Amino acid sequence: MKLKDGMLLFHGSYTAVESIDLDQCMKGKDFGKGFYLTSDPNQAKSFIRSSLIKAQNTGRASVTQNYGYVSSFRYHEPAKEILVHEFNNADKEWLWFISQNRRKRLAEELIPLINDSIMNAEIVIGKIANDTTNPVITAYLNGLYGDVRSEKAVNFAIEQLLPDHLSDQYCFLSEDAICCLEFQEARKYVI
Repeated sequence: MKLKDGMLLFHGSYTAVESIDLDQCMKGKDFGKGFYLTSDPNQAKSFIRSSLIKAQNTGRASVTQNYGYVSSFRYHEPAKEILVHEFNNADKEWLWFISQNRRKRLAEELIPLINDSIMNAEIVIGKIANDTTNPVITAYLNGLYGDVRSEKAVNFAIEQLLPDHLSDQYCFLSEDAICCLEFQEARKYVI
């Protein structure tokens, strides 16, 4: 999942994204409020439907719209150093980081357990907790597997997530990070 100079990343949405505006990004996502991409164009395409439904429900897209876009971006190494954190595995820090981003009330108890290099990163890379994993994450967040800090609850949740089957995601959290992305094209897909 490493970022490499020149690699292509993809973003699926109800609209073409040529210029990235972090203010338009939503809070409560896995790695925080940022611009999310994947190295898999098919994974990006699969996000069009959920993006379109959310946009229709908030009035940002017509209820008759039946298409969306996969926008592609080329990553370029930054001119100055920016902090990048890669979760090599779906492990307890990955789960805690996602949990404190999704549930702010858990942040106070989980942030002290998470390495500062993760909390300060401007680009975060790791496995995606997608719609098929949401029931497991929700059960974990609600304490159904035990205290969210306990090894037992963490290990059980991760086992249920089947981490080897999860796709990757790249989250760009700062303007400096966004400057590393060069728009390539946006392809329209009817869904």
